[in-house]
This record gives sequence, C-alpha cells and structure tokens, in this order.
Amino acid sequence: MSATQFSTRRIDGLIILMSLLAMLAVINLPFKTKPLGDKIFHRETKSLALYLKGEAPSEEVVVTRAPGPVLFYLPAYMMAPADATDQGIWRYATIFSFVIATVSLLLIFRIANRFFSKEVGLLTIFFFLVLPIHNYYSLGILAEIPAFFSLTLALYGWSLVLDAPNRKNGWVLLGFGLCFLVLNRPNAMLLLLLGFAVAGYAYFKEKAFFERYGKPMIVVLGCSLLTVFAVLFGAKKITAQKAKFDQENYFLYIAHQGRFQFREEPTDFRFWGADSRQGSKDYQNWVENEDHLIQVMQKTRQSDKTVYWQFVIDDAKAHPYWFVRQFFVKCLFGNINIPNSVKPEVFALGPLRGAFGYWLFTFLINLVNLVAMVGMVLFFYREKKLLQYWIFWGILIALFLFHGLTYMEPRYIFPAKGVIYILGAAGFSTIPFVKRWLARASRWFFGAPKAVS
Repeated sequence: MSATQFSTRRIDGLIILMSLLAMLAVINLPFKTKPLGDKIFHRETKSLALYLKGEAPSEEVVVTRAPGPVLFYLPAYMMAPADATDQGIWRYATIFSFVIATVSLLLIFRIANRFFSKEVGLLTIFFFLVLPIHNYYSLGILAEIPAFFSLTLALYGWSLVLDAPNRKNGWVLLGFGLCFLVLNRPNAMLLLLLGFAVAGYAYFKEKAFFERYGKPMIVVLGCSLLTVFAVLFGAKKITAQKAKFDQENYFLYIAHQGRFQFREEPTDFRFWGADSRQGSKDYQNWVENEDHLIQVMQKTRQSDKTVYWQFVIDDAKAHPYWFVRQFFVKCLFGNINIPNSVKPEVFALGPLRGAFGYWLFTFLINLVNLVAMVGMVLFFYREKKLLQYWIFWGILIALFLFHGLTYMEPRYIFPAKGVIYILGAAGFSTIPFVKRWLARASRWFFGAPKAVS
C-alpha cells in the first residue's frame, strides 16, 4: 500500500471543479436518463418521506424492490417541502446524487493511491471525467449512484483494513459498504459469499493473510449478511399485503425477460423497450410468451412465481446453445454504452450530427471503456497476489455472472466502474510511455510532497 506523501487539497479541488463542469456538459447532452427512473423508487421514497413528516398514512408505505435506494434518497426527499411537485423533489435528489457521486470520486482517487500510486489515481479520475457516466446517472432516481457509492465505501474501507487491520474504522466502512451495496443491488449478494470463500481459501493456503485479516473478515461478512436479511425481511413485513409485486416477482420478471434477450438476435443491442425494439423478433417472442404464461396461470391456477420459475428452468435446459451464447453476449453488452433515448438520424451535438455523428460519438465514449478493460486485463495478467484485491475481482464476478445468466443492461455494471477504471489505470501505468506521461502530469496536479513524519 502506498503512503500519501503529497497534499490532496489541490487534486480534491480539481476533482470537484471538473466534476461540476462535467455535470454541466451532461445536462446539455441531446439524450437524458429518465428523471424519475421507472418511478418505483421515487414513489416509495416519497411515500415514506411524507409518512415520516406526518403527511401520509402508513398504508402508503411500501418497499417492493431493493430497499437501499429508498433509504439513500430519503434525506433529499425529507428536505423537500411536503407539497413539492415531482419536479421539485427531483431537483433535491439530483443535487444530493451529484454531491455523493463527487464524494465517491474523491474516495476513488484515495483508493487508487492507497493500492497503487497517485499517478494511478490521476489516470482513474481521467477515465471518469472523459466519460462522466456518474453525472449521467445522477440525473435520475435510480439504484446506480447508491450502489456506486456503497461499493466505493467498501473498497475504501478495505484499503484502510490492509494497512491497519487492528483499527475498527476500516472494518466498519467495509461492512457498511458491502451491506448497503447488496441492499441497493441484491444481485451483488454473491460478493459476500465470495468473501467467505476467500477467507476459507486463506485458512488453508495463505495462513499469513488469514491470521492478519481472516477472523474479522468473517465476522464483518457475517454481520453484513445478517443485516441484509433483516432489512429485506423488515421491508417485506412493511409491505405485507399492500402490494402484489415484490422482490421475487421482480427477479422472475427480469429472468423471464432475459431468456429472450439476444436469443435469436445476438447482435441487436437496442434498448429492451417497445419504442426502441420495433421489428425485433426476440422482443415480439417475449411479449407473446408473456401472454402465453398468463394463460397458463389462468388455466392451471398456479401462482405466477411457479409458472415463471418453471419456464426459466425448462427453457435453459431446452436451449443450452442459446443459453451459453446469451451469457457471453450479455457480458459484452454490459460494457457498451449506447444512447437509446435519441434516434441516430436526429442526433445533434456540436459538429456531430445525424447518424454518422451519433455512431462516432458512441464509438468515442466506448473507447474509454475499451481502454480501461484492456488495462484491467493487463493488470490481472501481471498481478499474481490477488487475495488483497478480492473485492475488485469479486464484484466483477458477481455482477457479470448474475446478469449474464439473467438480464443485462450497461447500467447494472456501472457500480463496478470504479473497480474497472482503477485496475485499468493500474495496468496501463506500467507501460513506459504512459508512465512517463503520468510522471509529467503529476508534477502539476500534486504540487510539492508533504514531509513524512
């Protein structure tokens, strides 16, 4: 772990300034994320905030999906006046999200510096500011920024643990970050299980690692797991019979949808929606199969969960080739950002106009992801001691495995962008010409070194 021997004031100020400028640029893009997302988190957070203010009955308080985003946005919704419009509440939430996303960048620089060097941290932040996807997601009431922030907290906590395993602050941040991550993205539950596997492996194969970190790591992971189940159980009890749709329903809906994503059209990367999937065979087959399953429920009087589960399992068994191909295409798709809210022929951004401008812009923004992924591959190729990076590769395995097997959108991988960009920067920083460029840039960004006592 590297020691900080320079003043962070200069780089912190630049990160905040550049993040603000990037937000101003993102606001003026010709495409936008949906301000209220799919409205589920917005409605549920609004109901909870109004209930806590004494303006709504408890019957209106429900948590049908992941409870993390509801808890995340609650402070912003509490600050908004009780009679605020949805637009007014969105402003509070957007400012809050932007602040949290910027704080996450400050932490990500510190994580990169602690694991590698200030030069790696600088390149990591460069990736984020060239492609400010964190600003883009800050403009919607979504699970992306809460999950991004929680994973960043966990990574920062682990960086503190590696230096001082006897101090509690690192373990507390690690546990809180992991717990909140799963509450925001239950699909990241596998990361906790991988943590137990890492501790078990260390017990048998890496005694020094286990003796230093193993026991408290098991305690933190266990407490995080218990807390997650307690919160999810509490959310289910609060919702009770108030809503027919719960987390399991949502999972099965997504899993069923995923059985048709890239099924017979493996190169159709359009967004999965009626407006953008016109003429799509896979989309039409999904709609028809949805109707068919509803008829099966009506005829057999089986629950929707039973019917969906049976179809998903039987379909995977019946079409193993499609199942495997879909997995790899989904993993590829998770790393490709395509503006779906604007049609190529009406795209206009400065000199970039029309279909050519649209696809050139798409290529440029994805070039950042490609470079980062190549750098990450270089890192894993060269790095032999991977136990200390278990959260880094663990979250990648968890997200790609879950969404590769179910349903994928690039935003589902966004919480791990910090991991991808840090490791990508670490991989590229060993290349001689990149190393020289970073050395020159760091003289301006970091100022004079601080004295080490």
